[in-house]
This record gives sequence, structure tokens and C-alpha cells, in this order.
Amino acid sequence: KRTLIANSKNLLLETMHRAGIFVMVLIIVAGCSASAKFDEFEQLFFAPEIQDSLSFVENFWKSAQQVQDQMQLGDMSFQCGLCGIAINEIEGFLIENATQYEIKQFLETEVCSKVSGELYIACEMLITAIPMIIEQYENKWTVSNICIEIGLCEKPFDPHEDPISLPSFNLNLDLPPQERWKEICSVPAYQKNAQYLYNSITSILPSGGKNIETIGEILNSYFPTEFAEEIKGCASVIGVPYGWISLFNLGYEVSDACTSVVAQDSSGKILHARNLDFWAGMGFTTTLKEMAFNLEYQKGGKTIFTATSFAGYVGVLSGIKDGAFSVTIDTRFYPGGIGELFYEVIAAIEEKNASLVTFLSRNTLMNENDFSSALKELSEDTLIADVYYIIAGTKAGEGAVISREREGPRDVWKLDAPNRWFLLETNYDHWEPAPWFDNRRDPGNHQMNSIGQSKITIEEMMNVVSTKPVLNLQSTYTILACPADGTYKSYARYCPYPCVQ
Repeated sequence: KRTLIANSKNLLLETMHRAGIFVMVLIIVAGCSASAKFDEFEQLFFAPEIQDSLSFVENFWKSAQQVQDQMQLGDMSFQCGLCGIAINEIEGFLIENATQYEIKQFLETEVCSKVSGELYIACEMLITAIPMIIEQYENKWTVSNICIEIGLCEKPFDPHEDPISLPSFNLNLDLPPQERWKEICSVPAYQKNAQYLYNSITSILPSGGKNIETIGEILNSYFPTEFAEEIKGCASVIGVPYGWISLFNLGYEVSDACTSVVAQDSSGKILHARNLDFWAGMGFTTTLKEMAFNLEYQKGGKTIFTATSFAGYVGVLSGIKDGAFSVTIDTRFYPGGIGELFYEVIAAIEEKNASLVTFLSRNTLMNENDFSSALKELSEDTLIADVYYIIAGTKAGEGAVISREREGPRDVWKLDAPNRWFLLETNYDHWEPAPWFDNRRDPGNHQMNSIGQSKITIEEMMNVVSTKPVLNLQSTYTILACPADGTYKSYARYCPYPCVQ
């Protein structure tokens, strides 16, 4: 029952590759410390006080994910996650016949002392409610009912419209970089949600995450000047320090689970669909849905390409160049876990010639004008992390999945109709079996084969990416694209409860 306090020294490096939290980003980018000496950074990073703090945050997150399914509350807040963890801990103490005083002491010393802000208030509420929690536990109340009664969790899954079309904005590339994002990042709803993300993370970090903010500022100095200035411009109005916005821009390198499909219909037209699954609960998925929009990148009053993005996110995760190609990005999970990824990313930063995967996709959409050129560009440039690029063109056969390593392609998987008329990529190498714990591939393939090439349409592609578990609780948005005719649609997604197969 001791889910909160884990003693494994390597737990942080072994389990965070799917956590979907900023803390993982902090580990990665910390390598670009001002000293630029990896051995000094390594000594700092593995200092006991830093490891203890990060281990607490990681264990908190991991424990919250474990209780999320049990509580059936969907995209939980930090306070709700804390309540679920605490109730589980209290159950363990009761099984061991611990006293109320022992339970109170544990929560005070091992939980409340390590958090601040709203989480600290929530923790104190839990301590005050210990007698009621014990009584309701003995009355066989569920964890979710107790946390709802205390006021730290919301009732599960109010009905929500799905799908919801995303709003659209223009990004004027003729403006100085610092000015381009100010209109978007001044939207009150985006300011509110960005500040929620920032406050949620800093509330569980030592000293409110000030040292981490400094790391983000250093990271910003490694970005291309144009993108670094865009980030600073957004930060100046959205109400979040630019160091944290910089970290947010690195988050996708290591923290998502998506599904992309390219298909060729019987007439030779290429269709493209994707679900972007981002973060892992704790209010983040819902918040990102409310920060998503379509963005037309314009120069001289003309649209060069269109992308689906978030406020302050200057890279491109999903985009289309009308009459040329479309591209989406899926994270390529590391078999060696976060430890292997950590050292690769640090090495890439020190080399100073590696691109973030989303910066390369933006540059490709900006500069290339056909499928072949995009395929070459996305295959060859040095990257900061492994990734899958999924591309669709305008002619028969123009569809590919590039399984990228930092220095180049591990594999380029291409359409070859009629035998291979579609390609479906999640987050695992297509030549290896999908893992049992995250198998979106087989249900998606089954749905595509059930439809067949003769009946595939953009509407049927929507049905495929709406099939559970291809659509899941982490699904943030869906895009549908056809570069040949310029179709590009995007929707916020809300998987109906219960979101299971």
C-alpha cells in the first residue's frame, strides 16, 4: 500500500517515459547548464536533495495514474490525484491497525511538507478529514466518493459534445518574431489555462521551480533565434515565464502517445488522419484541448501552410501545405527508457546542431513544396530525439512513415497499393509487435481493413480514429487532411465515458 514513497533509486529514470509531465522535461534540458560541462551537470543532477525532490514528484505522478482507473474520474486535477493517493495510503495504515495520530504524522511529514500552494491546502484538508475518511472507508465508500465528498474531486464525466471544431488564427510572419504570438497569447482563455499548467507544476516543485525556470531560460538560448524570440513574445503576455514556455516546447519530444494513418483510396488520392494524445491526466489533457487551435502561417498576406497548435507552442505537430504534403509527428518510445533518452538528448544539445523534432517539421512546411522534398528533409536533418514522421502527398504512392533516429532514418515505410494501401503508426516500430499494455495498432488496423480501400474516405478515416482505444482519455485533438484537394479539419476530442473498448 505504500504507493507514495518508493525506495528504488532508479525509479525516476525507468518509469518516466510515459508519465507525460514537465518534470521529465526538466531532467532532459538540465544538461544545458551554464557550465556546459556534462560531468558537473551529472554531479548536480544526482545530488541527493535533487533526486529526493524529483523522486517525490515522480512517485506522486505514478501513484496518481495507478488510482485514476480505480477512481473512474478521467482527467483528474492535482488535488484529486493527491486525494486518491492519500486515501489509498490511509487504507494501508488501517489494514496495519495504525492510529489516527500515525496517519496524520505520515501525511504531514511525507506529503504535505513536500508540496505548496493549493496542493498544500488540499493536503491540510485531508488531514482535517481523517476521522471522516476512516468512517466512510469503514462504511465501504469508494475512493472517488470520499474525494468528491471532501470537495477535492469532481463528479465523473459530465456529458460533453464530441468532436468540437477548433478555432482558427493567423500568424503574421512579416512581424518581428516577438510580436507574432501576442494576439493569440493574449486570449484570456489561453492565459488562464497556461497559468493553470504553470501553477500546477510549480506547486509540487522545490522553491516553486525557480531553478527549473532558469534551466528553461538557458534552453531558450539554444533554440533558433526566431523561435526563441517567438516564445519570449508569447510569454510576455500569457502570464508564464519564458523559461517555462521553452520547457513546454520540449515536452512533445518525450511525452505523448499518438496514432497517425495515411491511406490511398481507389482513385489514388492520399488521405491523412491523426489523433494527438498528450500528457497523462492531472488536468493537463483537458487544459490542452482548451488551448488548441488551427494556425495559418502567413507571409505577404498569403497562407504558406496551416498547422494545429497550442498557445505558445512554436513547433509544428500536425500541419498541411496545400497542394504539396501534410505531416504529423508521433513520439518514438525508447526501449531503453528515459535513461538512454536522457544521455542522447544531452549529447544533442551539446553538439548545438540538432533540431527539435517539431522545429524541423515547421521548417519543412515552410521551405519544401512537394512530398519528395519533405521526405528527404525529414529523413536527413539531425534531431534531438527519435521520432516518427508521417507524411502524405498529392499523388498515388505518396505516403510514408519515417522511423527516425537522431542521425537519420532507421526505416522508411511507404505506401504500395493495392497490397499496402494504408500505413498506421502509433508509437512503436511497425516491424515489432505492439505492446499488450498499449495496443492501439491492432484495433486501428482492423477498422481500416474492415472498411477497405474501395470505401475509404476522409469521413471513414474519422471513424477509424474515433475507434477505442485509438480514441482514448488522452486524446487531445484529431486532424483530417488531404493535400491534393486542400482539406484540413481539426477537432478537440472528448472520449465518451466509459472510454474503453
